[in-house]
Amino acid sequence: MEMVKKRENEPRPEDIQVVTLGDCPICGGKGTLKAIQYVHEIPYFGKVMESTIYCEKCGYRNADVMILEDRPPKLYTVKVENEKDLFTRVVRSKSGTIELDEIGVKIEPGPAAEGFVTNVEGLLERVKEALLMARSFKESEGDEEAVKKTDEILRYIEDVREGRKPLTVKIADPLGNSALIGEKVKSRLLTQEEIEGLSLGPYVKINPEELEAGGNSEGSEKSGDSSEEKPGRKAAQR
Repeated sequence: MEMVKKRENEPRPEDIQVVTLGDCPICGGKGTLKAIQYVHEIPYFGKVMESTIYCEKCGYRNADVMILEDRPPKLYTVKVENEKDLFTRVVRSKSGTIELDEIGVKIEPGPAAEGFVTNVEGLLERVKEALLMARSFKESEGDEEAVKKTDEILRYIEDVREGRKPLTVKIADPLGNSALIGEKVKSRLLTQEEIEGLSLGPYVKINPEELEAGGNSEGSEKSGDSSEEKPGRKAAQR
């Protein structure tokens, strides 16, 4: 069943801004690195800017989502139980961590994490594609147990899409740039302990006091980018 919903309001050419950034850090192309920026409003949520950096020469790309209104660090949760729930909007920035409880999948932001705006159905399709690639790799290694476990998760995802099984979707963002949007969504503020335990992805944390003291090079620290795989859980960085 294909239910990925097309965005209600497709961007008009006049709403899109293209900026030339310079040379590509990947292939070295001269003046081939550009950024596409699109600002739009999500109902009941606020203004969001989607941006994509890409190289015209080698095809390198990286996307992000920024919420343009002040949002506190929050955890959003929704229980997907029927077809309607699959249309719950998913706004994930580079610093957002996603968890799918019943299938044990956790997507933590790494250095090359990308942001996106989709719905739960689109999110499941992304997870499915990643699992199929992982399955192919494990199959080539002869890891039958991993292949069997992946097949079980893939079957569960199809059951969720058909409304036969439930799925709890969570997204947490220490920078407040990610969210779930829908009638059944519940949210709460993250605790300081939870914030400290979350990855910032490619973003850098700066201590303002040390910056003022001239120690910005030493006072900048990158949050941990490693994914911890717990027993019985799949972890990924995206």
